Amino acid sequence: MMGGFASRASGWRWRFRRPAFLRRLMPLVAASFLAAGAFAATSVATAQAQFGVNRVNLAWLDAGAREKVLDQIAQSGTKLVRLSISVPIDASIDAVKVAHQKGLAILLEVSLNNPAFYPEGTEKRSGRGRIWDTYRLSDVSPDQYRTVIGDVLQRIDRLGVPLVAVEPGNEINWGPYNGDLDIKAQEKTRTARSLADIGDVAAVERGAAKYVQLLQVTRQELAKTKLSSHAKLVSAGLSDIPPEHADRRGVDSIDPASFTALLRKHGLDKAADAYGIHIYPGGDGSPTARAEHVDQALSICQARPDEGKPCWITEWGFANTAKTCPADDSRRERLVKATRERFAELMRAGRIGAAFYFDWDASTYGVWRCGELSPAGRAAVTP
Repeated sequence: MMGGFASRASGWRWRFRRPAFLRRLMPLVAASFLAAGAFAATSVATAQAQFGVNRVNLAWLDAGAREKVLDQIAQSGTKLVRLSISVPIDASIDAVKVAHQKGLAILLEVSLNNPAFYPEGTEKRSGRGRIWDTYRLSDVSPDQYRTVIGDVLQRIDRLGVPLVAVEPGNEINWGPYNGDLDIKAQEKTRTARSLADIGDVAAVERGAAKYVQLLQVTRQELAKTKLSSHAKLVSAGLSDIPPEHADRRGVDSIDPASFTALLRKHGLDKAADAYGIHIYPGGDGSPTARAEHVDQALSICQARPDEGKPCWITEWGFANTAKTCPADDSRRERLVKATRERFAELMRAGRIGAAFYFDWDASTYGVWRCGELSPAGRAAVTP
């Protein structure tokens, strides 16, 4: 989760003159080699570092703090990081540049809570004072999105940064990140269990169709870059929030399988290389319950192209509320090791492409503890 849920408070979260023909030819040759090299580097990075870590919304820190965090991540041995393009855009792009300079391969999540993506005057759906207000996915303008994301990708390209993957959006199957889904008048209220329970299902359908258009636009704009034309396109990581947790918050959600089916109806499989999914198994239940939770969330992930797409787990994690130093992380370390082992099995089977632990330094889910990477962090994010 991101934004206000970054703490996972819910409890599950890069001078002589030549003949004219050479002057024209050499830039083309150089660009070809550069693009080939970037593709090779990206492919190697993905193959060698299937496990990474989240540190989204770095744009909200000053330049010194951003560099400090990214230096910690790089020095820990982590190779792969999920960053976000959020407002302010310039600071987000700076974080991408610094991460690349430190040798980190980057999955770039694009926050859809950007007013530049919507027609002027578009109102957000109210969070009723319980969560932030958010835009309705059905209101997004693919043309305005193209203007912004095209510029962002070209700026990143000019900085010499190849992206491993791009993920437009985040948890668009539940209310905090998709205003087409309801916030109930009160907490502790039964919420939607399926599309049939949604108050305005036509709006959700329009939003799903618009979202697939955003994926198509992203693909087209990536194709215009020299360094990231082969980047994977991952659909928004979907929330795995259990119905009882959604009820407690009074926020509508649609289960990942149903929402993926809705997106597939509108052309998801032709637009994306992989499905994004988030998994928070929880640490309080039994090993069997956790395994069932993981398997249910990952039921959408397929190795056979005729059946669907593999998944990228763009968030997963376990909470640790302990504040002591040195970090008391042994219980969480065991949970992380068991879950990562299951992910590794599915990676070998071709059903998962990568997994990004959430989060680097969030107070409850973070793995940077007491000035070092905690035991659970080492188990989660190092190759």
